[in-house]
Amino acid sequence: MRISLDQMEALVWIARLGSFRAAAHQLNVSQPAISGRIRELERQLGGSLFHRDDYRPRLTDLGTQTVRHAEQILTLARSLEDHADPAKTLRGPIRMGFADSFALIHLPALLARVEKSYPSAEFEIVIDFSANLDKKLQAGDLDFAIMNEPEVSPDVAVEPLEDLELAWVAGRGVALPSRALTPSDLKTYPIITNPRPSKLYATIHEWFASVGDIPQRLYTCNSLSIMGNLAAKGFGLSLLPVALFRNEFKRGTLRMLTVKPSLPRHHLAIAYRIDPGRPNLKPIRDVCHALVAKAAKRKPR
Repeated sequence: MRISLDQMEALVWIARLGSFRAAAHQLNVSQPAISGRIRELERQLGGSLFHRDDYRPRLTDLGTQTVRHAEQILTLARSLEDHADPAKTLRGPIRMGFADSFALIHLPALLARVEKSYPSAEFEIVIDFSANLDKKLQAGDLDFAIMNEPEVSPDVAVEPLEDLELAWVAGRGVALPSRALTPSDLKTYPIITNPRPSKLYATIHEWFASVGDIPQRLYTCNSLSIMGNLAAKGFGLSLLPVALFRNEFKRGTLRMLTVKPSLPRHHLAIAYRIDPGRPNLKPIRDVCHALVAKAAKRKPR
């Protein structure tokens, strides 16, 4: 029997994810099927590919050499398939992570567009803070992510996507001075924000620290939409992306505060794995750029 692409794919994913179970989940097959592929591959190569005396399988010298060849062959095979039928470029499962700020606005449209063009794709979606998404992407636990300021590495491509305008907001019933507000003015108010290690949490502390102040009452919540709702109902002030709450500003349930010093913007970026054997994720990247460009054209001037 000849060595198959299925065997090489199993080997690469075990080496990448560190377990037979994780590789089986990634490839959407049973763990016994993965084990059978590796046993047959070892029989054909005449040696062990993994040390199995540890809790996690470790590659032998033969395994390390074979993984290098397998990655090259899988990359060539994927390139040939994509060239032959571009509609099959995306196949599932694809593990994607999104910052809440992007997901609340664009995720439904993104999934609808990709599903229509690439029916073979399957998605595993994670919504998390950017710092956590970045760790998962760098570790290979995600294939694609949109987040604030991801780390660039040899296996991860990063492209700017969108700058998010931030604003301090309050409900219409919250009494505040009618002038530009400073950190000293706001520090005693309850402030609703994401918890550590979110970018919003860090931005709030940096804004107060820029004039030597610290916020005195922080309430943390992991949902931007709930944070906006709580602020609208007068439970506290919040620092939020403007694009998410334009309807609330229009209705008057939330109001943007004028503040000094000025607020920085959050820089959303696309980041995706480019190491051998990964799916071609450029179609998802292109859809994300198109959605952001379309939203920018609709933005009120």
